Amino acid sequence: MVDGGGSATLRPDYMHRFRPTVAKPIISEILRSTLGNAKYQAEGMVELSTGIGEKIVERLVAEPGLERYKYVANVSIFQNNGQGARMCIGATWDPESDAAVQETFTNESIRCVAVVLAAYVY
Repeated sequence: MVDGGGSATLRPDYMHRFRPTVAKPIISEILRSTLGNAKYQAEGMVELSTGIGEKIVERLVAEPGLERYKYVANVSIFQNNGQGARMCIGATWDPESDAAVQETFTNESIRCVAVVLAAYVY
């Protein structure tokens, strides 16, 4: 990124940092619209989770101010049998510019966890 004086900077300015508060509603809307009334069928879950991950990344890349980020979307879909599930993800990045966000969705048949990692491209 180049600042107003013509010199290069290695980190995004405040307005161009990844903002989980912007990403979370986007992820939530995609999960709701895709899985709203879906029923769990083991045979189709790989394709469904892959498609959801691709939609999430496409929408985030198109978000103004977040074009310089690379995204990894991990979408896991489970059958909702009333059991609990915990997921954890960790990475060592630049805390000034990179981040992660998680969103969950549940209906009578499906439980879904989407985790998005955002890494700034220097």
